[in-house]
Amino acid sequence: MARRFTKSNDVIERKVRDNLILVPLKTRAMRVESLYTLNDTAGFVWHQIDGGIPEDELVARVMAEYEVDRTTAQNDVRKVLDGLAAIGALVVSEQEA
Repeated sequence: MARRFTKSNDVIERKVRDNLILVPLKTRAMRVESLYTLNDTAGFVWHQIDGGIPEDELVARVMAEYEVDRTTAQNDVRKVLDGLAAIGALVVSEQEA
């Protein structure tokens, strides 16, 4: 099974100066009074996510963008995706590879 990701309709993104911020619209896992600032890698991953992109494709894109090895990219991508899913910014689905 491969994890696939789509952006939740429960958040919007805003660019404030050089910072990418996620703003929750509803209360579920996220707290309405909270804002989430993404670092460069997390922002890159966030912008790569489109309708149902598989995790291995995100890893390949991070490897190409940042010129890192697969293990580093996998660890970074997994950390970002798990964090975004935990706050409700991503919808995660499992699909056959």
